[in-house]
Amino acid sequence: MKRKYLILFSLSGLILTCDQLTKHLVHSHFTAETNISVLPPFVSLILTRNTGFAFGLLKTAPASLRDIFFIAVPVFALILIVLIFIKLQDNQMLTSVALASILGGAIGNLIDRLQYGYVIDFIDFHWRELFHLPPFNVADCSIILGVGIMFINTLFLRKESEIPST
Repeated sequence: MKRKYLILFSLSGLILTCDQLTKHLVHSHFTAETNISVLPPFVSLILTRNTGFAFGLLKTAPASLRDIFFIAVPVFALILIVLIFIKLQDNQMLTSVALASILGGAIGNLIDRLQYGYVIDFIDFHWRELFHLPPFNVADCSIILGVGIMFINTLFLRKESEIPST
């Protein structure tokens, strides 16, 4: 099996498993009032049902528009990622890792939307009352990490296709 597929299946599977496991634990053990301080005053665990897009965007859009948008966009992204992945060279490791991270996170959030009609978010990052990110989850972290790797790889590193395969 080519390395790029090994990375795709193992990394995206690991991310998906971690995402769904943590969401299941939060969904089954937390209530709306639960607030567990993990790293005071920076990180808490809470239960949030995100009916919006990333970081709560489009939360106030009509439900019918949200439903179409939130299913169509991830499905399109998944197809696009798979098509790009098929064309990758086996030695394009950073791109493989980035796409596998994005894929695992996108599938995790899509499962939530299909199962619940919303995404379970539970990581609450803040600094006192001065700074507060919208709640997020493992899938969101994975997507942001994948996009960050793609960004750094594209702008700052030499082309992976120039790196000889070992």
